[in-house]
Amino acid sequence: MNFGDILEQGLFALGQVLRLPVFIILWICVAMTIFYSGSYLVEAVRRRRERANFDLKRWLQDGTVLDTSAERRAELPGTLGRMLASIQELDSSQALHHGGLENVVAEYEEKLRHWLDGPRALVKIGPSLGLIGTLIPMGTSLAAMAAGNLNAMAGQMVVAFTSTIIGLATGTVAYGLVALRQSWVSASIREQRYLAEVVAAEMEKR
Repeated sequence: MNFGDILEQGLFALGQVLRLPVFIILWICVAMTIFYSGSYLVEAVRRRRERANFDLKRWLQDGTVLDTSAERRAELPGTLGRMLASIQELDSSQALHHGGLENVVAEYEEKLRHWLDGPRALVKIGPSLGLIGTLIPMGTSLAAMAAGNLNAMAGQMVVAFTSTIIGLATGTVAYGLVALRQSWVSASIREQRYLAEVVAAEMEKR
């Protein structure tokens, strides 16, 4: 056996070593996709209930923002109420000036965008793992075909194509979740910035 054969056999063995970790991670991706789908469904129901009769412009017309009571602040949906609570806390400690307001808004925007990291990762990782999970069994299948073991070859081909289907399905569902959550995040960020502009205007009047 020459050096080239040793390298080829080593790569084949390395591919077989990666087989189990790839399939385990692919199963984790499937579980994460199901988890995100369920959590997004729950959030969709919550957003529909919270925003059924809510209008931010009308809420702002009912009084000032910085002096809002806890009961009135509770009418704000999503992260708006929590962001306003943070702003009022900084205002009470005289720390809202000198970039404090901008820092709070940036912090809550970052939190909203962070919710997209998991599904965005699945969009790329799912199909990639599906492809790897396809090519590794195909190598085993070709080796079985060379040995004349057609039953083993057929079994490995089934595993290979199933991995492709699962990987693509995971990426497709994750992409749909990203698109849905992106619309929610964009709407929430617009509301947060609008609320922050009103707060800044109130600060200037003081």
